[in-house]
Amino acid sequence: MKSIGFLTFMIALLGQPDQTAFKIPIRNPSFEDTPGASKSPKGWQSFTPDSTPDVLPGAWDISFDPQDGQTCVGLVTREDGTSEDIAQGLSETLKGGTCYTFSIYLAHAKKYVGYNNPVRLRVWGGAKRGGKDMLLTGSPLIDHTEWRMYTFQFVPPHDMRYITLEAWYGPGTLFKYKGNIILDHCSDIEKCDRA
Repeated sequence: MKSIGFLTFMIALLGQPDQTAFKIPIRNPSFEDTPGASKSPKGWQSFTPDSTPDVLPGAWDISFDPQDGQTCVGLVTREDGTSEDIAQGLSETLKGGTCYTFSIYLAHAKKYVGYNNPVRLRVWGGAKRGGKDMLLTGSPLIDHTEWRMYTFQFVPPHDMRYITLEAWYGPGTLFKYKGNIILDHCSDIEKCDRA
């Protein structure tokens, strides 16, 4: 009788859904594509007019080794206050009030056809294509030329289906400038416990 009770307990325990296993995959998380200037990697789009990223290495004669796979992506900021971004629709909705986490590798290229200053990454959430409804999280200024993994946690205030990764100027900057950030190897988006 004890063995039947133990077996029932184990089936009930194993049958419970694992909340920590919830993942929203990122399409083309390592930005793989044929290298080229002014193009978004497969699975990603830019909705900012006249503002397309570069698939590296090779674009603009930039030789920057990817962290994962064959290619990575470069985004720039400009003196006129515009910046480059890439976005994609998610396979599942980010639920308002839920904690999420993901990681990405970031670096800075010392020479990027004149866009040589360090910038940071901002991550936006949106309810529709290209929407930047809410700034979800951001990195510090990325001034290192080696790849480093950054892990972010965020809680959307309402449901969102799109994410946008955007190059942006350093914190507290009073003027706009030419800068760059290199991105590679995003993780899946996972649920997390609030800190």
